Amino acid sequence: MGRPEIIITVNNAETGSKMKQALITGGFAVSGICSSGNEAIRKVRTQKPALLIAYYELPDTTGFELAKIITENNLCSVLLLADDAQKKYVESKAGDMDITCLIKPVSRALLLSTAELIIKNRIKIQRLEAELSKVKNDLDTRKLIDKAKGLLMERKGLSESEAYRRIQKQSMDTGIPMKEVSKLIIDVMS
Repeated sequence: MGRPEIIITVNNAETGSKMKQALITGGFAVSGICSSGNEAIRKVRTQKPALLIAYYELPDTTGFELAKIITENNLCSVLLLADDAQKKYVESKAGDMDITCLIKPVSRALLLSTAELIIKNRIKIQRLEAELSKVKNDLDTRKLIDKAKGLLMERKGLSESEAYRRIQKQSMDTGIPMKEVSKLIIDVMS
């Protein structure tokens, strides 16, 4: 897997090219430069970058409105480059959105280190979300199996281990996951 991708959205092509060159030189993959918020949304949806770097001033919207759309849909993290007043506005409205705001002009070193930090944090959060999802699924499976075991114990007079083995055997014999076998038992016996 290559480096996580970045999309740049600025209102000036020359600025976009300079930023792209700085990011590439810094070891990042830049998959596109956009000149409007609508173009950025389309590219982010299709290319699924890790980070969108955007100017606050854009011809068709504000960078903050763009960032809200991107983060509300959990498409990627956003680094917004703004002036001091714009930064204060964003910080007052952003709440827990995945938006980082820097005052421009931004030095090359600050841009690179901030992009690196945002991407690393996004990757960590995605891993934790995947782990949490797996734990929730495992817990749901365990609850269903326990409920099915309880019904088998109550209605068939089986011990807990016998009920579990019956669910497990049915799963192996049919190739249906234990969670699904448990749902069927619950549906039939309830």
